Amino acid sequence: MRKVHFRGARRCLLLYLAMAPAAVGVAPWTASVAAAGAVSARSAVWVPHPGKPFEIMATEATTGQFLACVKAGKCASAEADPHCNGGDPGRAEHPINCITHDGAARLCAYLGGRLCSSAEWLAACRGSDARAFPYGGEFRRDACNVGSYENPSAAGKTTVAVASMPGCQGGLAGVFDIGGNVSEWMSDCKDDYCKFRGAAYMTNEPVGYFAGCSDRCSGNDRGLRSGSVGARCCRDRSGGAVPGTSQQ
Repeated sequence: MRKVHFRGARRCLLLYLAMAPAAVGVAPWTASVAAAGAVSARSAVWVPHPGKPFEIMATEATTGQFLACVKAGKCASAEADPHCNGGDPGRAEHPINCITHDGAARLCAYLGGRLCSSAEWLAACRGSDARAFPYGGEFRRDACNVGSYENPSAAGKTTVAVASMPGCQGGLAGVFDIGGNVSEWMSDCKDDYCKFRGAAYMTNEPVGYFAGCSDRCSGNDRGLRSGSVGARCCRDRSGGAVPGTSQQ
C-alpha cells in the first residue's frame, strides 16, 4: 500500500492506494465498442469539447500506444512497471498503468498532446449539462470498471480493454472510461506532488466518492507507479478536428 493525499475544497485526507500490479485477465464484455471499430485503442482519437478550446482523448492511453512510444525511442520502458500492463503485449488494448507522471507526460507528447489539466478533465467529465457523473446524475457501480478490495468490480481486481464497457461513456459523447478503469494523471503538480483524477478498478471506499465529476482530487509523488493509475491526454483544439476522427 502507498500513501495518497486527497484534497477537497477545505480539507486534506490521507488515503491509501493499491500498489499491486493489475491481475492478468480477459475482459468479459465481448460486445464492446472497441471491438466494433468505433474506437481504436492503437491510435489517438480526439474528441473536441463543444464549448472550450481543447480536445481530449476518447480513451485512456493504452499499453499498445506506450509500447509504440518505447519502440520509437520517445518513451523509456522503465517508466512503466513491467509487472503491470506494460510488460504484457497481450494487453495492448488495456490502459497503460504503473506509469510515472513524467512517463505519462512523454507518452502524451508522443501522441500529439499533453496531460490534461484538472479544469479540462472536469469539463470533459461533466459534459455540456454539468453532470455529477460522466454517464448521468447518479452513481452506477456497474457502469464502469470500478471496485475496491472489499467489493471488486465484475471484472475482478484488474483493468479491462478501453472502451469495452459502452455504459461508461460521457460526459462528452465519445469519451470512454473517464469514470473508471484507471485513475488518470493530471498536469497539475506542486513540486513532486501531482494530482490524478477518476475512480479505478481498485479504489478506496466509498467508490462513488471518487467516480464522479466533483472537484475532488487525489495524488502522490510524480514517481509513483501504481496499478490503479494511468493517463489520458488533452491538446489544444485543432481547426479541422471532427468528433470521432482518429488523428496522431
